[in-house]
Amino acid sequence: MRLLIDLGNTRLKWATLAQDDLRAGGVFAHGQEPLEAALRAEWSELRGIEAVLVASVVAPAREEELDAFVRTRFGRHADFVRTPAAALGLRNAYAEPARLGVDRFLALAALHAERKRAQVLVSVGTALTIDALDAGGHHHGGLILASPRLMREAVLGRTARVDALGGRWNDMPDNTVDAVVAGSLYAALGAIERFAAVAADRLGAQPAVVLTGGGAEELAPLLPQAERAHDLVLRGLARWAAEQDARDRP
Repeated sequence: MRLLIDLGNTRLKWATLAQDDLRAGGVFAHGQEPLEAALRAEWSELRGIEAVLVASVVAPAREEELDAFVRTRFGRHADFVRTPAAALGLRNAYAEPARLGVDRFLALAALHAERKRAQVLVSVGTALTIDALDAGGHHHGGLILASPRLMREAVLGRTARVDALGGRWNDMPDNTVDAVVAGSLYAALGAIERFAAVAADRLGAQPAVVLTGGGAEELAPLLPQAERAHDLVLRGLARWAAEQDARDRP
């Protein structure tokens, strides 16, 4: 059985993979706290782990912390997946492939494996990423910007007398708290809609827009045409594991 880990800037999400059976495990916010206590509780019942695959976007020191715990708990090193130029039916647009976040690559690969079409993937985490993918599996590039939550934190951290606590969506805000919340969502929506229009010209087809990530909930009602997808990074890791198995067979 494999342990699959999506180690993001804010959250750690994990699942187990036995044969082709991907089973959800858990998710928790790790922030700047040591990982050991949380992982000890999360994985107290796990047995029979033969390999650990990790998609990580955190600093090397945090990866080393995870690897140290994995060695102690399961007696093996964590295998940190790095973004390739091409794999899983996907071709990376970046001239320096490793600079594309592995979470973006794996999520796109999982999405493409399930639906081969023109599509724009919008992932809402600490950052908001928007990527274009054609029906042939060619990644055409994408955007990185602050997520709505991060935008609001930036406004609150750099301005006096502005407080967004209790704010809500309002398409024509008439108070400060709603103005901050709606402003962050308008900015995200504008980026998504503009990028999808550019992608339609580049791809020669109107792309499907797919929302994923822990912060997607607040954008979903404002993008009624968008589809929802869950656990794409973990599903991409499962496909990476399957490809490893195929390469290892004689």
